[in-house]
Amino acid sequence: MQPDGEFSLPSAAAPHDADGGASGNWAPGGQSARARAGIADQVLTNARIVTGSAVFIGTLHLRDGEIISVDSGRSYARSATDLHGDLLIPGLIDSHTDNLERHLEPRPGVAWPSLAALVAHDRQMAAAGVTTVCDALCIGDRHRGQARRPEVLREAVRARADAEREGVLKAQHFLHLRCEVTTEGAAAAFAAVADEPAVRLVSLMDHTPGQRQWRDLDRWRLHDHAVAADVDADEIRLRRLRFPPERAAAARREIAALARDRALVLASHDDTTDAHVAQAAAEGVSICEFPTTPEAARAARARGLRVVMGSPNVVLGGSHAGNVSARALALAGLLDALASDYVPISLIEACFVLHHGLGLPLPAAVAMATARPAAMLGLSDRGEIASGRRADLVRIRLHREMPVVSAVWRAGRRVA
Repeated sequence: MQPDGEFSLPSAAAPHDADGGASGNWAPGGQSARARAGIADQVLTNARIVTGSAVFIGTLHLRDGEIISVDSGRSYARSATDLHGDLLIPGLIDSHTDNLERHLEPRPGVAWPSLAALVAHDRQMAAAGVTTVCDALCIGDRHRGQARRPEVLREAVRARADAEREGVLKAQHFLHLRCEVTTEGAAAAFAAVADEPAVRLVSLMDHTPGQRQWRDLDRWRLHDHAVAADVDADEIRLRRLRFPPERAAAARREIAALARDRALVLASHDDTTDAHVAQAAAEGVSICEFPTTPEAARAARARGLRVVMGSPNVVLGGSHAGNVSARALALAGLLDALASDYVPISLIEACFVLHHGLGLPLPAAVAMATARPAAMLGLSDRGEIASGRRADLVRIRLHREMPVVSAVWRAGRRVA
């Protein structure tokens, strides 16, 4: 066994039932794998297993959707599946992806059927090695200045629940409600869906041009005009600037209080200054999501918040909005976890960029998309290859230094 570096995990959030009351072990039709009789044991061998602190050739024994044992060396049992020296890592956990919304609205003003959008999104996530995903649904349309209609949110939430229950999905899907506090009705729209069992994460956002993510107005005009080509960018900016700051502050307080009352994980989006982070910490935020400056990342760490950055930022070497580089934060020891943001495959790619490009030990790099988000989201049953953990696994073959996902297991069942 050869160690490949060690790291310390952030303290886990309070544990929750991973399925909102259902078993963490998936099976078709929503039935618990643990409750299904007659499922044969599985042995995966001759894999380069990536644990929390080492990489070694080893063997996994799986039963009823869980990892029973992790051993070094090969198994010569006839029933064992030979992985031919490929890497085996935990299933990726994605706390923030906008990918579902891109399928729900593939063009401005085009509403795709929710179930079809969800299934297409799900297949992309599974193919990227993601076995647990928090689907971001935005409460608040920053182009039109209004909260998304309640029926649109309800339909998307209902489609997810139906698909999960009926065994249609390959990955396990939770909800990440992104609340744009400078839009009309944001707090009321959040309250209408806050009690859905699948809600796992809530983020507080303010995309007003000229601050936070969009301090660079030229970059903002380019981005928002491309997204909403039918709306004048300066008209959007003026509308957003006219929204009363006191109402935005009240909405933020109300949403934060509703989230705390339900013990939901709370994140603050695009913090830029020490004052932003101080406000977030006072509101009960535990995740600083996509800070835009090194100062905000340092302030978050000083107050015990965990720093999450977008994996496209890592892969591309910088932020598309001109903000702080995720690689720079990683080199400074200020990066805790990654999220795919707007490119699902970037999550696995970013882990290997951090490993090959920045010299981060592979276990530490992989943990940024597995064990660390699991801890931050309170998912104590997954995120590591260890005895007793859920058998969410990804087989990877390297093409030069690029990871290629060749197999994915969710709770011990092959899903991709």
